[in-house]
Amino acid sequence: MDAAVNFDDLRKLAKRRLPKIAYDFIEGGLEDEDGIARNEDSFRQYRLVPRYCVDVNKRDQSATIFGKTYSSPVGIAPTGLAGLFRRGGDLMLAEAAKAANVPFIMSGSSTGLIEDLGKLAPEHGWYQLYVARDRKISEDMVRRARDAGLSTLVITVDVPINSKRERNIRNGFVRPLKLTLKTKLEACLHPEWMAEYLRLG
Repeated sequence: MDAAVNFDDLRKLAKRRLPKIAYDFIEGGLEDEDGIARNEDSFRQYRLVPRYCVDVNKRDQSATIFGKTYSSPVGIAPTGLAGLFRRGGDLMLAEAAKAANVPFIMSGSSTGLIEDLGKLAPEHGWYQLYVARDRKISEDMVRRARDAGLSTLVITVDVPINSKRERNIRNGFVRPLKLTLKTKLEACLHPEWMAEYLRLG
């Protein structure tokens, strides 16, 4: 990880460590993935322009959000199935948010437990709720988040129906799971990931 100096290096490391099904899930987008390309093109339009002979000793980008002051107005967005890429991935993200004093939004499709986030970083932990058809499920998730001490509930409306993630469909990463023999064999070619997955789930 220390050898990575840019995003391409991180992609190469991830591709080496993860089986195709996991790599494609995190790297892929919807449909023909035009949204990813548009996001990258938009980001490239911004230039970092150095300003010389300027006193930068008293920089402050802190922001108060919902009554709490964070070091930055930017936090860690929900990342579904983070534990698929690294065991305990959700809690690693929460630890990073706590260390940086920024919010962390635990995904409604997290592999971690709300209660564990509450023990680790309740003051930085927010919870993303996908509203379930069964109201009792949603109420239970809200109760668990509140009982865990999480301060903020994020209601998400971005997935009213199942999205068409073409890489997932090709890999059999759909509901119900339809893993092909090829997908299973390919996973075996990533022994570090496979050993962690088999040992820890």
